[in-house]
Amino acid sequence: MKNNYQKIFKLIILFLFFLVNNSYSQEYNYARLTVIYGADIPFNFRSINNYKNGITITNGTVLGITLADSNQAGVSLEGFDLRFRSFNSQASIEGSVYDIPLSTIELEASNNIGLGAATYTGLKELSTSWTNLVEYTQNPINPPAFSDLIWSNHQVNISYSCGVTNTLLGEESDYYSVEIEIELIPTGPGF
Repeated sequence: MKNNYQKIFKLIILFLFFLVNNSYSQEYNYARLTVIYGADIPFNFRSINNYKNGITITNGTVLGITLADSNQAGVSLEGFDLRFRSFNSQASIEGSVYDIPLSTIELEASNNIGLGAATYTGLKELSTSWTNLVEYTQNPINPPAFSDLIWSNHQVNISYSCGVTNTLLGEESDYYSVEIEIELIPTGPGF
């Protein structure tokens, strides 16, 4: 009886080893965002001028972009879209008592290093739906094999504005906060 349990135990161990070994051997395209700095952006309104004109924090966040193509049949990596929205589609910027519209905050992306050929969509208002900040295609006319992007050499700056386009004059004083989701979407046939 003890011998049967040992055989079953060895069979289970062998089966688990096969599953683990098999799952690591599969190759897939790889996409990753790395926050180099600027994960928390505070806006401190300390004067009437700040309320009238708003505040802009230029290059408040730097994101590193890593993309690797596995050259799998049926999937061809050509580039990426970088987009944003309020986290979990939060409908407003919430204060402890009052709320203000999401459109009070705007984001804009620019090249930091290695992504000068990308299309940057300009200043965009925060909303509950996904909005593109960056569209990048590597050699769209005659694409060769995709050259991998590494976060240390491919970086995007994110600048933030609050109350610049949509003024805060007339809004109640409060401590407001909102989380912003930024998503990296690989693009190309098969995605």
